Amino acid sequence: MTSLRMIVRTSFTLCVLLAAHSSLRADVYGSILGTVRDATSATVPNVAVTITNVETNLTQQTTTDPTGEYRFLAVPVGTYKVEASHAGFRTFIAGNVLMAVNQERRVDITLNVGSLEQKVEVNAAAVQVETTSTQLGTVIDEKNILNLPLNGRSYIDLLSIQAGVAPESSATGLISVNGQREASNAFLVNGGDVSEGRTMGAAVIPNLDSVAEFRLITNSFDAEYGRFSGAVMNAITKSGSNGFHGSAFEFLRNSDLDARGFFDPAVTLLKRNQFGYAVGGPALKNRLFWFTDYQGTRQSQGSSGSISQLPSAAQRSGTFSPSDLNGVVSGPYWAQVCRNAWGTRLPPMSRTARPRAPAPLPACFRTASSQPAPSRRSRPKCCRVIFPYPMPGEITLFHQAW
Repeated sequence: MTSLRMIVRTSFTLCVLLAAHSSLRADVYGSILGTVRDATSATVPNVAVTITNVETNLTQQTTTDPTGEYRFLAVPVGTYKVEASHAGFRTFIAGNVLMAVNQERRVDITLNVGSLEQKVEVNAAAVQVETTSTQLGTVIDEKNILNLPLNGRSYIDLLSIQAGVAPESSATGLISVNGQREASNAFLVNGGDVSEGRTMGAAVIPNLDSVAEFRLITNSFDAEYGRFSGAVMNAITKSGSNGFHGSAFEFLRNSDLDARGFFDPAVTLLKRNQFGYAVGGPALKNRLFWFTDYQGTRQSQGSSGSISQLPSAAQRSGTFSPSDLNGVVSGPYWAQVCRNAWGTRLPPMSRTARPRAPAPLPACFRTASSQPAPSRRSRPKCCRVIFPYPMPGEITLFHQAW
């Protein structure tokens, strides 16, 4: 009975996940559409149209409607081959059809009279103006993501090069698009909302080598992206294919060629290592694929700051020298303070001076400069306050790893 319940629960969970995956297709996928005509520009109905992903061999089929139109609504990112065939016409093949995220790619087909064994092959244009969608945005593909220099290897930094984007903190995705607020943007990864709950920045930033491409939609996006008045950033990660592909990387930054800061006694230490891999391949050829990636960061960084006066080792233990203080005290009050603290008597001139007459501070410590302050003057609060301060000349490192 227990095993049956587990099977039912597992099946229900899989159904929910598959349903959720189907509902996210509009966010992750694009579409291919067009019109089929003959040599006289007349539309041809009932034409069999097939698209094939050249990397995974994924195939989708449809037929044209009475007006000669066809449309594939859920097309994953990749390179496709479009094939059209009809009795009495030569087979039409269009290769190198590049499909980007959230793109509507139009491929019009012209059939010539002939037999099905005869083929007409064309190469689709690499650059095409979208005439079927009002969305405005830019697609950054894998080549540009990996070739452009990025400090920290985060593709979020590339948002600032888009038109109409004013970055406030591009590392976390806090950007203003077309004058809208920074909290009015959406961040999607493979169709899932990964926006941070408080400031609406990017809570999940994938490994740079695992991102296939991303698109920043800045204006007039579809109703499926409702509740956002700023922009929509949709990133698509890579997937496996019928061939094994992968890469490994190691990036090193250090302070060997850095200059010393004006207030620093030496060059501030910096050592940052970013390393990882991204690899994918087939599990079942033409059916099931796998992809995995990893990125690690190890960083050691020194602290840079201005010149500060720190207590010496002797002062931390309560031993002071007359040269430590070069000011003056006024009146019998401070004389009494010194006497109560160290049991020191001021010179007769200072004791008999006028109430507000200044007296040299080193006189308070003349007889106590060679011995530590009495233990009754060392309070636990003082010890707790002075503990975080480093020793003079000591370098404190900040270690960070994730």
